[in-house]
Amino acid sequence: MGVSAASILNHLLHPKNLKPQPRSTATNTTKAAITTILSHVNAGHICKAASVLFAFPAPFPYSLYAHLFQHCTSPRAVVGLRKAESHLVTFSPAPPIFLLNRVIEAYGRCDCLQDARELFDEMPQPDGGSWNALINAYSQRGFSDEVFKLFLKMNRCGVYPNQITLAGVLGSCAVASEIVLAKQAHGIVVKLGFYRNVILGSALVNVYGKCGIMVDARRMFQEIPSPNAVTWNVIVRRYLDAGDAREAIVLFSRMFLVKVRPLHFTFSAALVACASISRLEEGMQIHGVVVKLGLHEDNVVSSSLINMYMKCGKLEDGREVFDQIGSKDLVSWTSIVYGYAMCGKTWEARKIFDEMPERNVISWNAMLAGSFRSRDG
Repeated sequence: MGVSAASILNHLLHPKNLKPQPRSTATNTTKAAITTILSHVNAGHICKAASVLFAFPAPFPYSLYAHLFQHCTSPRAVVGLRKAESHLVTFSPAPPIFLLNRVIEAYGRCDCLQDARELFDEMPQPDGGSWNALINAYSQRGFSDEVFKLFLKMNRCGVYPNQITLAGVLGSCAVASEIVLAKQAHGIVVKLGFYRNVILGSALVNVYGKCGIMVDARRMFQEIPSPNAVTWNVIVRRYLDAGDAREAIVLFSRMFLVKVRPLHFTFSAALVACASISRLEEGMQIHGVVVKLGLHEDNVVSSSLINMYMKCGKLEDGREVFDQIGSKDLVSWTSIVYGYAMCGKTWEARKIFDEMPERNVISWNAMLAGSFRSRDG
């Protein structure tokens, strides 16, 4: 629920708030209020902190507002965020632009894009940080079209993007498979001297891969001086998505030669690649590394292991992995059901299916697919 201007005015004009106080008393009162606000913020009680701030009849240091805005990270904090913004603009009609940028960022995190856009539109002279904050707010929420419009408008206004903005734009290009704008953003990356930045390099690898241009994705990957685990994960995943499972496995293996530890998502992608082309030997080698690194309890990795063994015809090995999982999730259960069902072991699949603590559409489809396959056979 928003805070109206009338309620703010009534609060400020209340007789108790108009009564002058001695300077020392006012200073002590302000310090006490700041202590209380910080205590609530550090405890995660953003709305309580904002209520104390909103009830105070005097301005606070800008650093306090910035600290509170920084901790507004979910829709639950939006009421407190609006109160804090109202208090700020009431006692500081022209707050510094960096603080307004923090408010835009906070509205983005709280999934209040309309509030973020209204504040941006009301700013007399938004700076580069303002454009960056709004673009990334839309990017993180998946509004690619708005990202593109803002990015083009930003360029027309002669405002240069920074590395964070370009990463958000490239991410949106990947989601929307917008290769033309991606290439324009790539040109800006080079022009501004950001081409050695590993985050932007990874974003370019991702967008070219998502658009199916693996030649350019691989070229960008090779131009990154020191690819990190995220970059490697992107290139492995993009080759897998492009249908080149062999190259995905080759690149995964190369990570160990350059001493980069794969993410658990990368292990999963490599195991999916092994399953898709029945590379049991490589899959078993990856399993050994998984155990050595203690990742066998990770549900994403364990489900991929089950899938790999099942698709390679090693039902007992897949079942052994399943039985060793301490906390089985829906994906693990579905993987083992699908494996038995697709291998014609419909009785075993149905037995496990009946034991599942919960089911979804994918679980039912796995069971039904096996049943139809069995009948056709």
